[in-house]
This record gives sequence, C-alpha cells and structure tokens, in this order.
Amino acid sequence: MFSSRPPANQEAPSAKQLAAFPKNIARQHYATNLFLYDATAQRFVATEAAAAWLDDDVTTGWPALAGKQHYLLQLTEPQMITNFSLSTKASTGSITIYAGQQAAAPGDKTWQAVAKDVTLDSINQKRLGSALNVEAKYLLIETNITNPAPIYSLYVYGTKSASTEAIVHRAQAVDVRNTIGEFVNNQTAFSVTGLYANGRVTFANTQGGNTAWQRAIDDNAESFLSIAPSTTESGMIVKFDSVQPVSRLALLADQNARGKADIFLLAQAPAVGQAVSIEGLTPSVTLTFDGTSARSSADFAETNATAMVLRWRPESGEAALNVRELNVFSDLSLADYEVSGAPAAIAQGSEDEKIVMAKNGEGKDGKEAIGEGKDVKAPIGEGKDVKEPIGEGPDPVASGPGFKPGSLGFPPRTPNNPVSP
Repeated sequence: MFSSRPPANQEAPSAKQLAAFPKNIARQHYATNLFLYDATAQRFVATEAAAAWLDDDVTTGWPALAGKQHYLLQLTEPQMITNFSLSTKASTGSITIYAGQQAAAPGDKTWQAVAKDVTLDSINQKRLGSALNVEAKYLLIETNITNPAPIYSLYVYGTKSASTEAIVHRAQAVDVRNTIGEFVNNQTAFSVTGLYANGRVTFANTQGGNTAWQRAIDDNAESFLSIAPSTTESGMIVKFDSVQPVSRLALLADQNARGKADIFLLAQAPAVGQAVSIEGLTPSVTLTFDGTSARSSADFAETNATAMVLRWRPESGEAALNVRELNVFSDLSLADYEVSGAPAAIAQGSEDEKIVMAKNGEGKDGKEAIGEGKDVKAPIGEGKDVKEPIGEGPDPVASGPGFKPGSLGFPPRTPNNPVSP
C-alpha cells in the first residue's frame, strides 16, 4: 500500500484557471491532416510525416525532405491561428508559413505569408515571437532544410482552451483512412494525460501552485515543470480521468538530463496536493536519460491505472528534471473516439470539468496502428525503449510520384507490415 503525508493546501485548478492553456489543434485526433506538395505531379499527396508530426507522442519523428518543400496542414474548419512552433532534433534551415482558406498550390496569390524565413532553432520548442492572429483553414509550411533531422511534433494554437475540449465516443465508428488520412498511428493519437483528456498533475515537489504544475502536460514543449530528486516519495503525480488500460508512455525533458525517471502506476489516485510514499516499491517502468537525447519512451504490459507517480533519480548531484511533455497512452481508437468541444456549461466557465472518456474494456483495437503493422509502436529517431534502443527500422516505401522519404522512417511500411488497409 502507498502511505502518504498530510495533503498540501491545494485544490484542483478550475476551468477558468486552466483557460490560459490553449489546445494544440495540429493533431489527428482533432481531424487535422498533413500533405506534401509533389512538384512533379502538381498536387498534394499523403505523407508519412502526418503519423509522426500530428500524433500525441513526443518521441515519434519523421524528417522533412531536404531543400525547399511545401507541407499543407489542413484543419476541419476555418479557425483563428495565434501561434506556431515545432519540436525537432537540431538541424539547419528555415520555414515560411502561409495562411489561406483553400488548398491552393504553392505560389498561388490566395496564400498570405504570415511568418517568413523563420530559422528552425528559433521555433524549436519555442513559439513565434509575434502572434500570427490570422483566420485560416489551411497553413502552407514551406521548409528549406539543408540537413534534415526528425521532426517530432507540430504545435498550432488558436483561441480554443485545452480544458474546454473533450474526448467523446463517436456516434458511429469511422474508416480512419477516409476521414483522417492514409498515414495514422492509432495507438499514440490520444494521450490520457492531456488537459483536453481531463488529465491533471495533482502533485509536484516543486515551487508553484497547481495551475503551474499543468505545464508538464499542456502540449507545449516550450513550458516545463521542474521535478526535484527524490528517493522514497513521489516527485510528481498525474491523475487520469478514469481507470485506463495504459501500455505506453513518452517523456520529453532536456538534452542534458542524466539519470532515471521511475514510473509507478496507481490503482487509486491520491487527493490533490498529496504526496505518496514509494519506499521499497518496484517501478512499473524506468526511463533512462544519458545526456544525448531529451526523449525517452517505453511500451509495457497493459496495466489498469487511474494515476501515475514519477520519481527522478539524477546520475549525480541534485539536478532537477524538467518535464516538458509527458504522454501516456491507453487503448483509445481514432475509429471510435474523437475530440470535440466541451458541453456548453463548461465552455461558459462551469466548475464541472468532467468529460466523456473511454472506460476500461472499450476500444481494444486502439492499441494497434491502422492495418496490421504493430512495429509502429516503436519510436523512431531519438526515442528510447526501456528494453533496448530503437534502430531506424525497415526502409519505408514511397507514397506518391516524386516522393522520397528520409532515412528515418515512422511508421515503418513494408509489404509485410502495412500502415493502412
């Protein structure tokens, strides 16, 4: 059993307090899609990058093509776009962002340039210095990269708050290939620690209040929560919305992190602000950071849990762990679940933040990617598995005329391991 010390003077943050955390709308669970412009065929084609850049896993990556390329980000409806950033391995190059209401070819006069020749390092886990504040249904992302490296996530923000969104069961199951696109990683589409999923950080052994604690799960790689080293007590606790059969987690920290992050899965969540003792207990999962990568991930046997504890053990000294993003994955399937606006009462500022979430036993097919490919669970690039490092995987297959994917592939696609049906 977990023992605990008296609870701190903390209460769960209200919807009003969480309104400052915007929803990242560059996500396949938001029905956003990504295409690559094929200059030879003069059309946009499906790209494997969609499965890596638009999922909720900070350790799955895919490189942009070298030279000047054009990627089209398609939203479901016109929205106010306020800011943009990405998370990538260091590389040299720049991007220009255009906004529009139709999927026109690059160079078309309907595109409005809203950010020009922005260097990759200036937006790598950093938002643009100036807000975009433009209404658009499409963003055309012109990349000009000399030495492509994996890009792990796109971040596009608007006026929607993450805490007023909800995961809901679809009225009818859909064909994901027709509704979202050809390249989808189903297992990592929904993170149950996300604010939009009603995940909440309920304890942290650090300065700051419970609203600031949510920076570890806010789908923003620029913000972070510093976790102090500990031995017998929790460093951070994250509560899920309900009991979830979790089987994967991914963590983004800092490049110089050295040590081990122990994860303990809980059958019962403690009260907000309450630490728990983990003395003598064996971690469910341990992630290792060796100073060469900011990312680590693990797959493990499906475990029913309603919360998780993180303990940080630095390699030496008292260095804290900056948790930039923590993703935990259950069995939610894009075919059966979607993210939609919260009920009107919540949107109006009600204190009732309850959302509709998958309960234990539903949507078991969500563990696998669309099709038969089970290797898509492995992160590509810098992501690490607790059992062994992940290599480059099978060579992917071209998806359209003139399209040549990079050397790092996600998800792997071979004749025996298709990604889509």
